[in-house]
Amino acid sequence: MLATLVDEPFNRKGWIFEIKWDGFRALAQVARGKTLLYSRNLLSFNELFSPIVKSLAKIKHDVLLDGEVVVLDDNGRSNFQLLQNYQQTKHGRLTFFVFDILSLDGHDLTGLPLLERKKILKQVLPKATNIKYSDHVLEQGVSFFEAAQKQTLEGIIGKDGASTYKPAQRTADWVKIKTHMRQEAVIGGFTQGRGSRKKFGALVLGVYEGNNFIYIGHTGGGFNDKLLTEVYAQLKPLAQTQSPFVNTPKTNAPATWVAPKLVCEVSFSEWTTDGHMRQPIFLGLRPDKKAKEVVRELPKRTPLRGVQAAKQSKPGDRSPRAAGARDGSKISINGQELKLTNLDKIYWPKEKYTKGDLIDYYQKIAPFILPYLKDRPESLNRHPNGITGKNFFQKDVGDMPPAWVRTKKIHSESNNAKINYLVCQDEATLIFMANLGCVEINPWNSRIQSQDKPDYLVIDLDPEKISFDKVILVAQYVHKLLDSINVPNYCKTSGATGLHIYVPLGAKYTYDQAKEFAHLVAIIINRQLPDITSIERMPAKRQKRVYLDFLQNRKGQTLAAAYSVRPKPGATVSTPLTWSEVRLGLDPAKFTIKTIFARIKKKQDLFRPVLGKGADLNKALSKIAKLS
Repeated sequence: MLATLVDEPFNRKGWIFEIKWDGFRALAQVARGKTLLYSRNLLSFNELFSPIVKSLAKIKHDVLLDGEVVVLDDNGRSNFQLLQNYQQTKHGRLTFFVFDILSLDGHDLTGLPLLERKKILKQVLPKATNIKYSDHVLEQGVSFFEAAQKQTLEGIIGKDGASTYKPAQRTADWVKIKTHMRQEAVIGGFTQGRGSRKKFGALVLGVYEGNNFIYIGHTGGGFNDKLLTEVYAQLKPLAQTQSPFVNTPKTNAPATWVAPKLVCEVSFSEWTTDGHMRQPIFLGLRPDKKAKEVVRELPKRTPLRGVQAAKQSKPGDRSPRAAGARDGSKISINGQELKLTNLDKIYWPKEKYTKGDLIDYYQKIAPFILPYLKDRPESLNRHPNGITGKNFFQKDVGDMPPAWVRTKKIHSESNNAKINYLVCQDEATLIFMANLGCVEINPWNSRIQSQDKPDYLVIDLDPEKISFDKVILVAQYVHKLLDSINVPNYCKTSGATGLHIYVPLGAKYTYDQAKEFAHLVAIIINRQLPDITSIERMPAKRQKRVYLDFLQNRKGQTLAAAYSVRPKPGATVSTPLTWSEVRLGLDPAKFTIKTIFARIKKKQDLFRPVLGKGADLNKALSKIAKLS
């Protein structure tokens, strides 16, 4: 059973809080005179940690235990680097902290409440110095976390005392709160060492998003000569000529690419706006982890939020919105105070979804939508009275936002004036926007650092009184054309009746260049499918056609972001797709605020390559010329 990372500690009746041990998660099975100690990916620990295996053999029952193998330092703190070096140095105290029991003498205990399982566990553990019961405190998570911070521990684990054990599932019944930022990462390459640095200079790290291997940063810190030699010895056999990354990074020294199989763990200061780790430090290899399971770990909202972290929810409170939040109440997000209003106002009359439901959604989706919003000016499409009421667009926010909300003044040629745009940098700003009635979120194609050069171009397939099957057919033609000229392309539902096809550009071209390339693609597709497509701007001239809208690529134009809600019946969401899904039978209406999270859990974020390495439009134009 796995724990979900959340952003803040909390107090809650019926919950327990344990130390988050800094080691290798392990299962111990004692059965019919045999003892096995192994990792989540079934790697045997029997030889590596044989003293623990010998002590476990003293158990007088057949059991299956869950715990963490650690090495304690002189202060009794688990130390991951001591664990890494234990076989060579034998420094520290090798210990197995056991926190759960899953079976006893052939009886499955996973259906029992956690607190009952822990009572049983305490009775069966042997008296051994290297086998310890992982104790807990009741309900007081906030003070326990503060104590963990003072002791410089990795963090704490919160568990619902009534929860059953759900193997291989990551649920909200178990949560983890870290005292500092850490991330598992897969090594995709290494750079050449400089000066006296031997073997390699830095590791090039990534994580998986669906089937895509995404670059998240370099780390050269945390190594000594011995560790450099050991890691290099494991990397050398994995060398390959091709970069494994979908967004191959630039390196400041020659790079050797490797098959992405080795997992490590790093500490770092923060995530940057482009999704990279700032100042990552290597902590050690993780042989107990499968590379394909390593994803970017972003904290979700704690199960309870509010002015007081310990405040308890009452019947009728909406989860996961702020605990006890009522109209006019204040909550804290990212250290900023927000006042929520009109939470029970109906926004979707047919479904009875409220403004509070909208805020709930954006709180939960924040880790996935924010990469597509950060550093981008926003056009606010406000629906103060829900989707059936009047809406209005607001570009110039003036002095309306609080001081902590970032804004950027940008000159508007059409108005010949400076417009003060809101820039959505964090979850607090996202919820501020939702509280204004922004059902959909509309960012620019470019960031404020490169205002005149978009990060991607868009071909918006907008049907005019024609079936969605024809939209799918047009999308398939666009995909085939772009693939034939080696231009990466990604599709998402509009959240309404159309599809959006994105081409990453990496901020290498101007808006005019992007628009003209999209225009050229539109012309070619229109010639291939003249009966069902149009590039006419006037709706009256494109009836019963799919409009190939390339004009969305002008500076200041906006489209609903990936994972944005749309003001449409059903509370549909603009949802990234695999191209294999873009086929007859695709139903955009099935992607809603109620269904999207199960999809993300299964497929991760399919759209992230849109923010990666851009297409080479010059080469693409040469290929188009050859095609014609």
